[in-house]
Parts: sequence; C-alpha cells; structure tokens
Amino acid sequence: MATHIRNWTWEINQLATGLLEVERAVVPMDHCVIGSVVANRAALHRVRLAAGWAGALLPAPESGKVFIEGWNLDAGMAVLLPSSVEVELLTHGIARLFVVAYRDGTTEAAESIRGSFRRASIARAAGLLDDLPGSLATPNATFAETQALGALQTRLVGWLRAAAARAMDPCADRRDLPRRRLAVERARRYIHEHLAEPIRLPELCRHAHIQARSLEYGFRDLVGMSPIRYVKMLRLGEVRRRLQASSPGERSVSEVALDCGFFHLSQFAVDYKKVFLESPSATRRADAAAWPANARFTRAGRAPAPAQCSV
Repeated sequence: MATHIRNWTWEINQLATGLLEVERAVVPMDHCVIGSVVANRAALHRVRLAAGWAGALLPAPESGKVFIEGWNLDAGMAVLLPSSVEVELLTHGIARLFVVAYRDGTTEAAESIRGSFRRASIARAAGLLDDLPGSLATPNATFAETQALGALQTRLVGWLRAAAARAMDPCADRRDLPRRRLAVERARRYIHEHLAEPIRLPELCRHAHIQARSLEYGFRDLVGMSPIRYVKMLRLGEVRRRLQASSPGERSVSEVALDCGFFHLSQFAVDYKKVFLESPSATRRADAAAWPANARFTRAGRAPAPAQCSV
C-alpha cells in the first residue's frame, strides 16, 4: 500500500495474514502539517519526506511495538527526518504513528535538522504527544480558525529545534544494540538485497555471524516471525505490488512470481490467497479504489501513488 500525507510518502508492506486496513488524518497549518497513520497489521513501513521538507515521526502510546534500525521506538521517542531521507520501520500488531512535517528552510527547527544530521535520527519526544491526538481529532475547518493553531505550531517548532540538537544517530550507536538485533539487521539487509534469489537459513546465519537458533529468536523478537517467513512475506508483497502495477498483457502471474523468487508455483498460489484473501489473478483484475488526489489510499497498493501534495 502506498499513500501520501502532505509531502510524506508512505509505503506499507504487510507482514501478517489478512486484510490490511490503513487510516489517516491530516491537519494543515501555515508552515507545517501534522497527521497520523494507523495500520491494523504487522508491517514494514518505508517513509520519506519530499524534497524541501523536514519533520518527525512518533509512535502513539497505544501503538504496538515499533523498531527502527534495531532500536525499539517507544512512545517517548521520535524519529527526526531531514529532507528526502527514507526511514524503514517495523511495527507489530496495530500501529498508530504521528507525523509532523515542516517546509525546510522556513523555520529554525527545519534548519536545525538540516544542519544537525544527514540521515534519520532518534530524539526524545517529551510533551509533544500531549498536543497531537486532540489536534487530529478536531475537524480541520474548525481547528484552523482557532488561535490554538498558532500556539500549537509555535510549540512544535520549539520542540523540533530542541530535539534536533540532542538527536542520536541510530546507526552510529548500533554498537550498543544487543548482538541478536545486530545480527537480525545484517540478515534483513542481505534479504532485501537478494530477495529474488534462493535464500536459506544457513546462508543467513553465515552472513549475520550468528547461530541459527539465536537468529530465529532475534527475528521473532524484532520482526515477529522467523527469518524464512519474513522472506516469504516480502516476496508475496513484491508480487502483489507488481501485479497491481501491471496489466495482464505484460507478464503472466507465473512469470511475476518467478521474478520475485518463487519456484513452486502451486504453493505460491496457496500462500498468496491465504495471506491476501484473494488469488493473484483476482488482484490483477481488481480496479483501484477512487480517492481524491490529496487524500488517496491505494487498497493494498492497487494503484500508483499520487503526485506529491503541497500545503
């Protein structure tokens, strides 16, 4: 599934069986946007800000587990993103994530982010979550007319500027992660780079420098499933994305499945229907749901992502 929240591009690959449902809310302000995304299944999220924007991503207190670069991102933390930087998140169960985005260069906070780091960083989000849920629950037209809008924007700017000054680079501090999580991150990178190739557990263990049992435990802790199950879910998601982006006259379902690393096509069809509750051919036939250009979801990723929205 791909969606946009006012200059945030958000791709969601489900990692659990069943219908993936996603909800979002957006409140635009003068120089920034706040919003939320709720996904009802464990998922791999890839989030990127458009060029010219900077911002933050925060899990809500009621969200399931959220991980970035092997770190557990609890409700007291935030991921800070400079312009055009992609971050990858793993979420367990139902995830609710808040987003705050600023036009880069229009606020001191955005300048602080750009000057402090070039990649995603982690910072404490003390006090910020007190403002966001109520703001998103207020209808846009009514909320935009109140003086609270300016006050909230001022608080967000101040918080973001202070957070950028004390942000932590998760990659730079990766040495402090438990050994299993480091191994899982190494294995995940290898999987993503070789997804269409045969991948076996002994090969992953050699690449991650860890024993099979420890890698299994590490994956279940960080990802919520075994490494081989993770490979299968990523491949199924890639097949789904390609089927939704192509026409029947391009490549057959079998050819797409083979391209994505499936070699037992009958088992592939069974697994696909079990996970997505429809056959691969039904996915290809289905029409994309119609959404307004600035608030469009593609059901399970059925249509190309819309053009970037501006505030």
